[in-house]
Amino acid sequence: MNVYIDHENEPVLDWADDEGHYFDEDLDDDKDSQLSDDIPYEHEADDYIPSLDKTIGDEFLHRVSGMCKDINDEAETDEVETKNGDDKPVYPVHNENQKWDKMVPILGMRFSNPMELKNCLTNYAVKNGYNLYFEKNDSQRLLVRCCKENKNPSCPFRLWASWMSSERSFQIKSLVDEHNCSRVFKLGSIVTYKWIGMHFKNQLLKNPKMSIRKMKAKVSTKFNLIVSVTQCRNARRYALDEIEGSLIEHYGKVWSYGEEIMRTNPGSTVKIDVNVMPDSTTYFSKMYVCFKGVKDGWIAACRRVIGVDGCFLKGICRGQLLAAMGRDANNHIFPIAWAVVEVENKETWKWFLDLLLDDIEMGIGHGLTLISDQHKGLIEAVKERVPAAEHRQCARHIYANFKKSFKGEQYRKLFWAAAASTTQPKFEAEMNSIKKIDPLAYEHLMERDPKSWCRAFFEVDRACDAYENGISESFNSVIDLARKRPLITMLEEIRIYAMERMYKMLQEGQSWGNLKICPSIRLKISKLKKQQRFWGVIPSGIQQYEVRIGNDGYAVDLNNNTCGCRSWQVSGIPCVHAVAAISYLNRNAEDYVAPWFHTAMFLTCYNHTINPLNGSSMWPEAPYMKPLPPQKRRLPGRPTLKRKKDQSEMESKGKTRHTISKAGSVNRCSICRERGHNRSTCPTRPADVASTSRPKNKKPKKCKKEKGKVEPVQVDPVQADLVDPVQVPAPQVDPVQADPVDPVDVPAPHVEPVQVDDPHPDVDVPAQPVATRQRIRKYSERITKIGLRRKVLKKEGSTGHNPMVLE
Repeated sequence: MNVYIDHENEPVLDWADDEGHYFDEDLDDDKDSQLSDDIPYEHEADDYIPSLDKTIGDEFLHRVSGMCKDINDEAETDEVETKNGDDKPVYPVHNENQKWDKMVPILGMRFSNPMELKNCLTNYAVKNGYNLYFEKNDSQRLLVRCCKENKNPSCPFRLWASWMSSERSFQIKSLVDEHNCSRVFKLGSIVTYKWIGMHFKNQLLKNPKMSIRKMKAKVSTKFNLIVSVTQCRNARRYALDEIEGSLIEHYGKVWSYGEEIMRTNPGSTVKIDVNVMPDSTTYFSKMYVCFKGVKDGWIAACRRVIGVDGCFLKGICRGQLLAAMGRDANNHIFPIAWAVVEVENKETWKWFLDLLLDDIEMGIGHGLTLISDQHKGLIEAVKERVPAAEHRQCARHIYANFKKSFKGEQYRKLFWAAAASTTQPKFEAEMNSIKKIDPLAYEHLMERDPKSWCRAFFEVDRACDAYENGISESFNSVIDLARKRPLITMLEEIRIYAMERMYKMLQEGQSWGNLKICPSIRLKISKLKKQQRFWGVIPSGIQQYEVRIGNDGYAVDLNNNTCGCRSWQVSGIPCVHAVAAISYLNRNAEDYVAPWFHTAMFLTCYNHTINPLNGSSMWPEAPYMKPLPPQKRRLPGRPTLKRKKDQSEMESKGKTRHTISKAGSVNRCSICRERGHNRSTCPTRPADVASTSRPKNKKPKKCKKEKGKVEPVQVDPVQADLVDPVQVPAPQVDPVQADPVDPVDVPAPHVEPVQVDDPHPDVDVPAQPVATRQRIRKYSERITKIGLRRKVLKKEGSTGHNPMVLE
């Protein structure tokens, strides 16, 4: 809200900050204090929902992000005309940030240049449908009228503007703002392609592939205006050129952004690679970022388990984002490092893993566990760069590929039972059940190396039993909006998210009080305590017990923190058998949890922070050649913005089909009952069995006839006389070569007798010939029975004889 203050020579400006905002020294404007930290923390998506728009006030970062101030948004109104103490008029100043449909020319309004006034008049004309035109238009003056003389000469609107003599402002000197004309929907040259392009710049940033016809329809709907396709084409080209120019400036500050990170966060790692062309042109290639506070927190108090994954960028800047995610003591995500590359392949993953291992000081991976999807380049890079690490593959991706060939609820239950089994005998039992159903399904899973996706083969003492890469998928979902922004803007949003999250988690951990273990682990222990009452405990020796239920029995050793099911050794959290033995001794199961899950570890992890950065206008200049945006790389197929969701994900959200889909089903032959073909292409189909593969609504293809060859045609006896013989021309022979060329004999048409079943055997009916080299007339050329009768009567010269009636 704008408030006009008559300060009477008082130092009012001393009350305001640099941006003109008034403040009180006693007020606390800390935005973090407005957020509540008392919400119980169980899952990242439930408690902490980040707002990835913290950089929206930076004009540079959001110049090409589609999130800058839109010309269609609300803004402050123009200043009204007032008078000062000397009775001199103070004319209003045009506000270029005002919403376009609120702009109205006012007598005496001042503009910085004629272009601002023209833009204001264009918005005014489009909003009200006035057919304005510039009668005089140059750099010094502007005369505007409404409706040309040949259309409506009676409209009195007139505007005259020129430069002021006392100051450098372009002012409306005279204005008659009355109209008596009707609304028009097709304006003249006052609506330019630049005006359309500026209104659609943000939309083209989000959807650069917007079609011209779609833009034309949007203009018609939004502005109630009719424009041509050429105007939209030029507007689209103009907007994209403006975006391209802004992108060059955006990527030109990549080096400055890296220098600012290294200046404010000493010890951090920032690597920027560029591609230098033979003509010395430099293009951006990839960038890696890892902050000092993040890697120190992971080294000090996080388990040696990292999830790595890549995701596509969705905005005007194409490429892929590679990220490494750790797990904190509360079993939640902990971003470690991230990088932007042009394409996800073996070379980029090797480059990323080399920098990551140097930052976290893990060498070749001794004691390290990596979890990833089945990307071939990543698998090969891990084998070369981290040979000593345990590499787990996401079981969800394994099942997604398995489901393509082997569908069904029975397969699903058996697969996940095999993946969750913690002992090798149990895993083999589940796999044998799959083998009995289909040996091919068994071979398919065994070829995927069960040691990488089954808990029965995981390394112990890693305090993590995860067999799917959910932490990386969660991070990709959190930064979904940031992935639509330009390069530096996206990296800044991720940095601010990680910095703010570390502060929030530190405040959350300090509010837990004297809790020994983190809340999510306490929740698991409480569920196990409810289940342990069904198990019987038999003491054996000192701190050794046998826990049984029915035919199942497991040996528990509380001294070594082990159980026969291996779940305790793999996860670091006592299993239900261990909880039963601990409860038998009336002890607290939380005392047997691995130290990785203690609250002290959680606070140690988040005690390290990311130092803040200055705004983009204060970044230092780097002594390097500014890179250009990466060259466009077109992928095969039609690009998509949304991730393709699996059917299981759709079912989990309640979006189920109401009919059975046959998509992906394999056809089975109805003759040999084999898959992969139908009866029309069956190799064992008998000759007398017809093919029914052709659809009912599809006509059979016509056979192509060879040139010069005429097929014999059966002619109806009634229409035998209606068939015109085809004249076969004699071959043309050159008179000079007449002697050496043999004459060509043209055989006469062959006629064969045809037996016709006659209902009147007493009447002699001659045999009808089979005509060759003849054609049947088209339907439009056929003669009806009446026409046939007239033709026969005319030929015989009689009017009483009826040839259609047998005597």
